[in-house]
Amino acid sequence: MEIQRRHVAAGVLTWVAIFSVFVLLAGPTAFVESATDLSPSRLGAILLMNALGTISMGLVLYTVSRGAGLHVSPVESIFLNTTVNLVNNFTPFGQASGLPAGGVVMSRWTGQSFEKSLAALSTKELVGFTPGILVMLFGGTYIVLSPAVVPERIQSLVGIFTASIAIFVAILVLVYRNPEAAKRVIYRFVSALNRGLAYLPRVSRVDEAEIQQRVDDFAESVERISSNKPVVVAAATLTTFATVTQGVLLWLALGGVGVELSLALTVFIVPVSLLASAIPTPGGSGGIEGAQILLILAVSSGDRAAIITAVLMTRGLVYWTPIVVGSLTLGAIGLKRRWAS
Repeated sequence: MEIQRRHVAAGVLTWVAIFSVFVLLAGPTAFVESATDLSPSRLGAILLMNALGTISMGLVLYTVSRGAGLHVSPVESIFLNTTVNLVNNFTPFGQASGLPAGGVVMSRWTGQSFEKSLAALSTKELVGFTPGILVMLFGGTYIVLSPAVVPERIQSLVGIFTASIAIFVAILVLVYRNPEAAKRVIYRFVSALNRGLAYLPRVSRVDEAEIQQRVDDFAESVERISSNKPVVVAAATLTTFATVTQGVLLWLALGGVGVELSLALTVFIVPVSLLASAIPTPGGSGGIEGAQILLILAVSSGDRAAIITAVLMTRGLVYWTPIVVGSLTLGAIGLKRRWAS
């Protein structure tokens, strides 16, 4: 899958439209007033947290890439990760559609197979769920057992959500313990997708033997990474740090516009809101912002305009950082291919 100008235009226009709607909900004047309340020192701290989160996730990609046998440096991995995030921002359903395109980008840069690159990216995303799941499980349990943390009307909803996460973890454990069954499911899904795509114009059907080989290569690469405990531990630790930095980022912005919310609760809100990235907009635009705004409104007595301002500022920063840095990386990849030819 190639990122074309129409993808970029659709992604940017969608984000601008959603951003504009939220600004109107806050009130343009109130939005500007809240944004200008941020002090230079707090703004500097926000930018620092964003940079640390970007670097951490780049190092996660470096860790799993080395585990998969891809030869990339830490600096290359940081820039490649921003490019993958750029692709996620410009395709519907976020990682679900962005991962294959990101695998193409990594494959071109490293000169390695697409399956190995996709395995590294998939493992990074899977490891990325680890801190979020832990935060949601333990944080949710703490909130349910601590009546003073959130309003009583919210506690039952948090309890149901935490129980659903526990069920999801149980399913993941079953998949991990039955890799052959999981591989068969993947093969059947890809085969069915291949047969369906064959009916589309200008799309040729892939040979079944090639699909089997690609699935085997992908599964072997994932198994190679996941069986390397030091790699998994290092990647999970870095991802946890990146998740915390996003929570601190939002907490700093909320405090800067006069919204009081505990750091622990803010860190809990971030991974929960990321579940909304599954909505069919480029990069999940609108879903994550809306989820964060609703959650913060539910657990705090802060001003609506101030909350919207803080969320839009932080999410805008997270959204545009990979676009700017990733675009530079894509340009470098294009130059590298021209020089190689």
